[in-house]
Amino acid sequence: MRKIVSFLSSLLLLAGVHAQVFQFDFSGINTAIPDGQPTGMVNAQTISSAPNLFVSDLNVSVIIAGTGLGGFNGDLYLTLQHDSGFSVLLNRTGRRTGSSAGYSDSGLNVTFDDSATRDIHNYRFELTGSHTTPVTPTGAWSPDARNIDPSSVLDGNSRSAFLNSFNTLPVNGTWSLFVSDLSSGSTHQLSSWSMEITAVPEPSSYAAIIAIGLVAFATWKKLDENRKKRA
Repeated sequence: MRKIVSFLSSLLLLAGVHAQVFQFDFSGINTAIPDGQPTGMVNAQTISSAPNLFVSDLNVSVIIAGTGLGGFNGDLYLTLQHDSGFSVLLNRTGRRTGSSAGYSDSGLNVTFDDSATRDIHNYRFELTGSHTTPVTPTGAWSPDARNIDPSSVLDGNSRSAFLNSFNTLPVNGTWSLFVSDLSSGSTHQLSSWSMEITAVPEPSSYAAIIAIGLVAFATWKKLDENRKKRA
């Protein structure tokens, strides 16, 4: 397998195909999230600086601050949408059988990354081994990804709405971060968010190269096996 990866990587480099990493920061938003309103708020950002480039990997960082009485993180529902892509970043963290309110911590400063091993939905348990120990989540987390009605979501629901839904989509266009606070009595504000996008040229421009490369590698492999048999 490593030989195949190395071979294809060399082939793509020879063809001039290489990845670029872009950082898009949307700071100073500092906007209150409507309390107890499922309609929530949208922060839409349009990117136009990466023509003819397509997403191959995406990480999203979000800072949400608790204000007023101190918002409950278990109230929050957060999604990202762009083109045909859709990911559920937060869906009522801590909500599980026996705890319909979720976690009562206020605020977070996290990066959502599909390759992270920790599930943000259960961040208290992940960090402390208990669902009842208060803690503020920071660092890298796997998105909640539970594409379930927030009024009924539980920790045991299946996870399908990851950030990889944006892979192969164009970098340019409008990216919309939606956030809602689904229970009244405490408030949050969206402070800032950002995206780290690894981008490559249009997939169709190098799909043929990969196909030819795989055929060439398979042929070489077969010839090599025959040579070893004769030796």
